[in-house]
Amino acid sequence: MKIETIEKDTKKMGLLERYKGYAVVVMRIFRWDLQLHFFWGFMLTLLGVYWPPLYAAGIVVTLVKEGLDLWSKKLWSWDDVWLGIIGSLISLAYLYSQGLLVLKI
Repeated sequence: MKIETIEKDTKKMGLLERYKGYAVVVMRIFRWDLQLHFFWGFMLTLLGVYWPPLYAAGIVVTLVKEGLDLWSKKLWSWDDVWLGIIGSLISLAYLYSQGLLVLKI
């Protein structure tokens, strides 16, 4: 009985170790700051449901933030810009798929 328990624990640990390995790979590709840019682009665009000018807020805030970084740190990060724009576009796609993208023209 003890051998079976040890084998089951080893299989579980193998899965856990594999999961940790995948997490490390994802974190190397999508650093925390990139995830934050994606999140803010996504969330600010989602708020456009309540006030339509906010549909553009995700992209505008991303570009303004990078402009401020360029001014203060002398550094422009294309990774931050692209992830903010991607977050906004995915948010718009989600809103469109749910029939919540409301534009009164």
